[in-house]
Amino acid sequence: MTSIDGRQVSLPAAGKPTAVFFFSVGCGECVGGVRSLGEAAASAEANGTGAGFLAVDMDPRETKETIEGFMKYVEAERVPAAIDQGATLSQRFDVAALSTLIIVDSDGRVTFRATDPDAETIIGELEKAGA
Repeated sequence: MTSIDGRQVSLPAAGKPTAVFFFSVGCGECVGGVRSLGEAAASAEANGTGAGFLAVDMDPRETKETIEGFMKYVEAERVPAAIDQGATLSQRFDVAALSTLIIVDSDGRVTFRATDPDAETIIGELEKAGA
């Protein structure tokens, strides 16, 4: 998959446990979840936690610019974002609802699934998955 800034993204990210949040810019409930993902990414970076992060927009009609603005608004611009064209990731990980976070371990298995978890929960679950 390609992120909105043109980088290749794989799951799991470079063989590391990865937190993946499924959202849409038009989803008010998703604001808190993407913000928590951004906080978790900042914490992991500061602490040297070996984990990946990805925000996946489930609405293929939303533009790169709209998503970038949303990510900046929720202070999660350090998290790579991608558009789920053809619902590839949603189908692969059986995600049917917005605001869903999954943790994928280094073998590509889902080890955790929740709706809008806080940053501490995300970091804790990434550590359980081997980060």
